[in-house]
Amino acid sequence: MTTIAVPAWLPTEPELKVTEASGAILTDVRAAATAVSDVAEWARANGAPADFSGDAADAADHAVTKFATDTDAVGAALERGALAIDQFLTQMRQRRTEREELMERRQTLNGDRESLLGRIETATEDQVPGLQAEAAQLRSRFEAYHRDLQAWRDRVDADEQAAVRALGAVDQLAEGLAAAKDSSRADTAALAAELRRLGTDTDAVNSWWAGLSQAERNALMISDPDLVGNTNGIPTGDRDEANTSSVQRDIEYLLGLQASGQELSASEARWLENAQSIEAAVAQAHSTKWEDLGVDAFVMAYQPHAFGGDGIAAVAYGDPDTADHTAVYVPGIMQDGTQIDENGDQALNLYEETVNSMLSEDPPRAGSVSTIAWIGYDSPNFNPESKMPWDLIDSGGDVAHTGTEANAQAGGVALSQFVDGLNSTHTGGDQPHLTVIGHSYGSTTSAYAAADGMDADSLVLIGSPGASEGVHHASDLNMPAGQVFVGAADNDPVSWLGGEDGLFPGTWDDSLGLGADPAQHDFGATVFGVDNGQEFHGAGLVTTGFMENHTNYFDDGNPALASMADVVSGNSGDVVDTGGRTQEAHDYLYDWVGDEVQHHVVQPVVDTYEDVRDGVVHTYEGARDGVVDTYEGVRDGVGDAVEGAQDAFDDLWPDHWP
Repeated sequence: MTTIAVPAWLPTEPELKVTEASGAILTDVRAAATAVSDVAEWARANGAPADFSGDAADAADHAVTKFATDTDAVGAALERGALAIDQFLTQMRQRRTEREELMERRQTLNGDRESLLGRIETATEDQVPGLQAEAAQLRSRFEAYHRDLQAWRDRVDADEQAAVRALGAVDQLAEGLAAAKDSSRADTAALAAELRRLGTDTDAVNSWWAGLSQAERNALMISDPDLVGNTNGIPTGDRDEANTSSVQRDIEYLLGLQASGQELSASEARWLENAQSIEAAVAQAHSTKWEDLGVDAFVMAYQPHAFGGDGIAAVAYGDPDTADHTAVYVPGIMQDGTQIDENGDQALNLYEETVNSMLSEDPPRAGSVSTIAWIGYDSPNFNPESKMPWDLIDSGGDVAHTGTEANAQAGGVALSQFVDGLNSTHTGGDQPHLTVIGHSYGSTTSAYAAADGMDADSLVLIGSPGASEGVHHASDLNMPAGQVFVGAADNDPVSWLGGEDGLFPGTWDDSLGLGADPAQHDFGATVFGVDNGQEFHGAGLVTTGFMENHTNYFDDGNPALASMADVVSGNSGDVVDTGGRTQEAHDYLYDWVGDEVQHHVVQPVVDTYEDVRDGVVHTYEGARDGVVDTYEGVRDGVGDAVEGAQDAFDDLWPDHWP
């Protein structure tokens, strides 16, 4: 009998236990190292109390110096440990990629084996020599696979042993002291100074960071995580690691104060709220609502003390450094770091809609997406640290900036620099299609950035109170032709504020306007359809107008969301232009005020008249005799009064804005 030797079926190789989730260990170690570094820095800056002298002062100085030295040794050990863990995780990331490639080879080899076995079963005698040669070739490929698989296992083992040795080398105080004195230890003070010097040149920052060794980057992320995490031009992954360490450090510190029985001050409570909101914004990407998206979250900015405790925060869903399509969402008034999770929810809605929109095309369109919730400017808001009476007045002044463009102008500069950073850190060849979406006061901020040359591809303004001073037409926003889009609900009261004249045209209040209404037909933008929301009266101005009609642009089912997704995905040709408004924005406000007068003043008079009339009719029908003349007199008198009131209102309230 002729024998054809076919290699044995290849089993799958178990996945590595070290996954991306293992990065939490590195975050923990970095957060601990940062906390120890802060303590060591404090100790070095402090000695004996001012009222100590003589031997007591010498003893105190000696104790503090020794404490600082020991603390620095712990910090150096943690720094070395963090570097070892970082290197190990980087290597494991590479090993996972190599495993995937090996498993693809395995699948191909097993498939070729099954194909060969099938042909052997039906082979004739004259086909045997060819099948034997084919089997020999297949055995050779299987042997090469086994060699490569074993080499991969050896690399994994070597990586693990190297990490164990590196960690074991700093697990004693003496080893920590030696590490602290090591002349090759990174000079983080010099590195931080250079990073600050590079400032807003995001290309220079990115190039400089890439030129650092892994040890230098690791040391700087421990000593100055707030600087690294908030510098535009540093890659998103590194910003995220630095900021995540800072968030964890802050939460542990503040919760520790509470656990010790200490009541947090107002500023500390706000600090904790900012940190926990960032934590929630990251966690919600993997919540039940969004888990099917399989999207990772990255903390791109975290400055909890900025703007009097309002804070700066930014979270990306999907990595903008590798995404084909990136959107930056800029919210409006009363938004601060403590709302980053709520704004993140809207960014996730946009992410999901964009991905689904691309998949629904025929044929489905490939491409990765990143959507970023960015609160990086001083949105007009109450100062959370205000105290009576004077600070509260300052806080009220902050809210009053809603009627001016100062915060939007400063925010526009910050937004433009953030976008520059996204362009600098993007990898993989072609730059991403980058869209900026400004909502409410954030639309004015975004318009300022665009007018000053922000390097984005598309601009979307929704619920806008105005397109900023000096912008009279879409062409003033420096976007590519046809890439300015606007959404404005008819019942969104914020969108009624646009217009280059104030409430009293040609007077002092013209300077309080926030610029032209971008939803106007003659502004030249593409105005897409939206859910116009419900009409409202009285207190509904807040509960319905501002809370529902002004904030529903990202809601599921709102056609605005679908149009924004088309813009983000680069499919803006499918966005239908409604033609825009032909009625001035102020006229919407004017009509609403007139309706309110009608609703709350005139209509009650009419209702009273009808009540009186009905009552007289009832009396007339009950008594009949002798009351006809009285009834008709009362009716005519009340009717004249009602008609007079209606005529007076019509005379006082013209049918359009003066």
